[in-house]
Amino acid sequence: MPGEQDIAPTIYLFTQDGCVKCPAAKAVIQEAFDGTNVVLETVDLEAMDSDFEFKLLEHQVFIASTPSIIIENGGNLRLLYSGEVPTVEQIRREVLDAA
Repeated sequence: MPGEQDIAPTIYLFTQDGCVKCPAAKAVIQEAFDGTNVVLETVDLEAMDSDFEFKLLEHQVFIASTPSIIIENGGNLRLLYSGEVPTVEQIRREVLDAA
């Protein structure tokens, strides 16, 4: 669609209470995309909006563990990481490849 390439990607970080890796994942994505047009959203897995949950199902994206990092780009959702914390360089590369 025209203009879709101008829309910044959104990174969703799925977290939950008691997740020992979640704070590190949040720090990595903040460092990786601070000062960029990438939108960062943190989603509490236990308090997820039912509409967003349905959107994940529509795109066949399943959250098996936290932290999970999903990219939304051009209306498409894709799971990047589940249960692991990427490096700043890894997540930047994944997002640039998807853009």
